[in-house]
Amino acid sequence: MPSFAESYDRFRPRPPEALLDLLVRMTGGGRPALVVDLGSGTGLSTRAWLGRAERVVGAEPDADMRTVAEAEGGAEYLAGDSGATGLLHACADIVTCSQSLHWMEPEPTFAEVGRILRAGGVFAAYDYDAVPVVHPEVDAAFEALLDAAKDLREQTGSISPWTSRAPLRKDEHLARMRASGWFRFARELVLHAVEDGDAERLMGYVRSLGAIETHRARLPLDELEATARRVLGDRTVPFWFGYRARIGVRDT
Repeated sequence: MPSFAESYDRFRPRPPEALLDLLVRMTGGGRPALVVDLGSGTGLSTRAWLGRAERVVGAEPDADMRTVAEAEGGAEYLAGDSGATGLLHACADIVTCSQSLHWMEPEPTFAEVGRILRAGGVFAAYDYDAVPVVHPEVDAAFEALLDAAKDLREQTGSISPWTSRAPLRKDEHLARMRASGWFRFARELVLHAVEDGDAERLMGYVRSLGAIETHRARLPLDELEATARRVLGDRTVPFWFGYRARIGVRDT
């Protein structure tokens, strides 16, 4: 049976190419010399930069996640966390946090981002909505399962396989970025990405969510799977993932 990290890497969505194109444009449009991906996990959001930048580095403190990332190759991976990467001062054109900033301590993270970004460099923290748009019945069943997982999280205090620390509110990311003093301009934008999926992909993705993985023995996953297989059958259909990106330009 694949490990949690391996399933995460197989079923989670990839970053929207439009967002990567935008970040490059915001740095001046040339090929970035260095992109740093904080909280890089299994490298999904790190490998997306291969071929787009001269050098790509992911920073991930979890050894299991980092092992999967390193097995894929292509990018460099560090064991450092978001507050202490060990990278040189002003070395990066772009720094990203994909689906990870809510697990990080804001002040040391923004200080490290500000330290390693060159003047005018760009920071992007982006997250996707947990429930993709697949089919109304499937989406409703998924949302009900996620609500049940969140209730169990509150009742038990068990957060995720990685941490016992409660996540930060994602809708406050932009305000914290602006208040940090490291960015001369920061804004939020909404975009989407479309990936093909079927019932197996949906259930693999569901089980890759920390809140559900932590409490899976007490959750009605069979009900969602039955709905997905009844509605989708053997079909492969588009999965629409909604993204929210908070982008900041490093102060000079």
